Amino acid sequence: MLIKVGDNVSVNLRRKILPREGKITGIQISSTGEFGLNEYQVGEYNTDCKYTGSIDYETENGDQYWAYFSQIEKEI
Repeated sequence: MLIKVGDNVSVNLRRKILPREGKITGIQISSTGEFGLNEYQVGEYNTDCKYTGSIDYETENGDQYWAYFSQIEKEI
């Protein structure tokens, strides 16, 4: 799935029944596979590439969160 800054996504929260939805405000990928090390900000990313990384996103009511790529259920 190709995701871009500005896309709306549905994020699986694992402990909640309903996913959280929001607009992507940032995408980070790691070149080492470890979070926080050698991270790069990118404008778009194809999740099929299987890099380690995360997104920042903002909900409709302005709350800001982050999620791992594996938590993204779908682009909406």
